[in-house]
Amino acid sequence: MKISTIGIGFLCAAALSGPASAGDTYYSAGSKALPLQQSAGTARATAMGSAVVAVPQGSASLLWNPAGLSRMDCTELGLHHNSGLGDTVQETAIIGMPVGGIKEGCRGKPGDDVKAECRGASLGGLAASLGYVNYGSFSGRDELGFPAGSYHAGDFSGSVGWGMELLPAFSGGIALKDNQSQFAGKTYNAFTTDIGFLYALLPALDLGVSYSNINLGSKLGGQSLASGLRLGAAWALDEHLLLAASGELQNKAMTRLQLGGEYLFGNIQEKTKVLALRAGYQASYPDPQLSGLTGLTLGLGYTLSRAWTLDYAMVPAGELGTSHRFSLTYKFGCREERQNRPSPGL
Repeated sequence: MKISTIGIGFLCAAALSGPASAGDTYYSAGSKALPLQQSAGTARATAMGSAVVAVPQGSASLLWNPAGLSRMDCTELGLHHNSGLGDTVQETAIIGMPVGGIKEGCRGKPGDDVKAECRGASLGGLAASLGYVNYGSFSGRDELGFPAGSYHAGDFSGSVGWGMELLPAFSGGIALKDNQSQFAGKTYNAFTTDIGFLYALLPALDLGVSYSNINLGSKLGGQSLASGLRLGAAWALDEHLLLAASGELQNKAMTRLQLGGEYLFGNIQEKTKVLALRAGYQASYPDPQLSGLTGLTLGLGYTLSRAWTLDYAMVPAGELGTSHRFSLTYKFGCREERQNRPSPGL
């Protein structure tokens, strides 16, 4: 019965994700402002094929599904770097913290199993982020094709989110976002929100859904925002192995199916000197017309101590090159009495 339920969960995630073949994908993302870029996120998420809508990621849940903030047990500071495609460089800083005390009836002894409804703090978790993307400089041309100087393009972004358990094993979250884009001396602004939900169907199986970029007001030169629905499932086979699947449906743009996994080696109980191997695959991303290796994602992580974690991911993009992501996370103020048994993904 347990295996059957787990299988149904993954089938639902795959079915709800919609068609993901190259022939069914409509590549008009360039006509939309603030697309749901795969370049966003952390090294861990990217290495797992971005199939993390149902994977609680501490403070980084803010970027994918704010409901995951409800599972936070530590205060976190994360620094995330992305580079490799042309002159593009992306920097993101995220801070998050649990809010409230231990949930009623959830105190236990080390070694006890943690019930799904006991994960996180009584009032959930808060997180905030700041980000910057520098797309480099470009050579300008006038209407006759003559050089007209160079110009720069870049984005600034900020967000704040909160996730909290609404019912036993069922959490909800919301994130408010501000994005400012600069292009050829012009500035465009957008205010959006994300909403998400996370449900522990079984102690080892989470289902997640989020909707991103709901327009709260924008000045984008007539362009409409790229909004999208994400659905997924995450299955922790044991404390070593985590499998995840998700789908993404963007309004009049890209449709993706994402698969990923993570396997941990080392002293998992103590959360020190743990090596994580990760891999994933993104169907229909990037554009299937690109030559060379695309779709595959790879990465690894290492917990230097209970406080420090370093992650790396690489994403081949065919003839465009390969992007590289690095994440450094510092955790402190953990509530040890709630952390009776760690789950995959430190």
